[in-house]
Amino acid sequence: MGTPIDRTNIHSWFFEPVTSENGRGSLTIDGVENIANHKYKGGQYTFFDNLLNPFWQYLTELLPITLAPNMVTTIGGIHCAIAYVLMWYYSPQFDNFVPDWVVFFSGYCSIAYYTLDCMDGKQARRTGTSSPLGQLFDHGFDCLNNVVYIALVSSFTMCGRSKSYLFLQVMLQFGFFTAQWEEYYIHVLPHALGNFGVTEINYGIGIFTVMNSFVNRELIWKSRMEDIIPVVIGTYLPPSVGELEFRYFSVLLAGILFIPILLASFHRVLNHENVCKNQNHFSAVSKLGTPFLIGVTPFLLPESVIQNDIRYVSIATALVFCLLTVKMICFSMAKMTYASFQLEALPYFLICLWIRLDENITELGISLILRGLCLWYAYRMLNLAKRTINQICDRLDIFCFSIKAKKVE
Repeated sequence: MGTPIDRTNIHSWFFEPVTSENGRGSLTIDGVENIANHKYKGGQYTFFDNLLNPFWQYLTELLPITLAPNMVTTIGGIHCAIAYVLMWYYSPQFDNFVPDWVVFFSGYCSIAYYTLDCMDGKQARRTGTSSPLGQLFDHGFDCLNNVVYIALVSSFTMCGRSKSYLFLQVMLQFGFFTAQWEEYYIHVLPHALGNFGVTEINYGIGIFTVMNSFVNRELIWKSRMEDIIPVVIGTYLPPSVGELEFRYFSVLLAGILFIPILLASFHRVLNHENVCKNQNHFSAVSKLGTPFLIGVTPFLLPESVIQNDIRYVSIATALVFCLLTVKMICFSMAKMTYASFQLEALPYFLICLWIRLDENITELGISLILRGLCLWYAYRMLNLAKRTINQICDRLDIFCFSIKAKKVE
């Protein structure tokens, strides 16, 4: 077989190359070969990355030598799943008061997940089982757990049933997609902006959540801004800001803070030699169109839907983001053409448009439709993951969740 072709510079609006087995696989034959030869390149490390690296290495040495790296990632993911279910039970719409122990436990789960996330690669090198599947598995879990982090914020801010909550979610998920989009073009995954990156964000959220389990959260987060900010500063702010509760102001501010990260990513991609040489500026920007529309769409839903079914709006939005992001991760590693408009997003757009325009749908009907949409995208996510993992495991002759015994000559 010849050298696999890099198709990331080939533009397509709607249609991507037919994958192996007449479309039954998720990757082309060339794509599988590219993944088999893929070498991960991470961005710069921050001060805390370097400071904590010996700690992560020490914990990794405590793991059984027979434990597969992907199982380390999965154990971390289970932490987040348990925390999410607990938060869902106590706060179905993200706005109820959550018991202190749940807030504390959820913060611990966030810290445990990220710690294990930093250990899986070290376990792979320790056991001699490093492979491109590990990167795909690791970043796929990171993508799914974004929705857990947003729910984590709601466990202490109680900011649900609001568009502020959705704004923070779509900014985080759009930012995560943009990071993978950047890797697609420049073949380096950014970790940080300056000396501040994912380690600081992940541990910061976890520690801050744990701290909130020891304070009067309702008193703090439901206070109005005019009661918190000094009078001298308040006179320069619009009255609408003063009337905002601290929880909504904080969530909006957190979402806005992602803008510099996005702009830095745009700048790096659009000025990269690979993009400039191939004059792919328009093609690169067009690939952000579908995730941008996904981020805008939930804000077009009626206010009653945000009030009654924000949980299912959040999950559906998260899953369609995850589906396209994981696909971008796969296509980046496989050097395959990623279409600018992703047809997988059509059911999401059409369902939201239906809910927006049809005044005859009952509240129960809307709830059932949104639940069905969540199930559809959960199925599509699992199906994509299964097909991709099977193709990579077959090509590399490895197992996903266990270490395959080496053949003796």
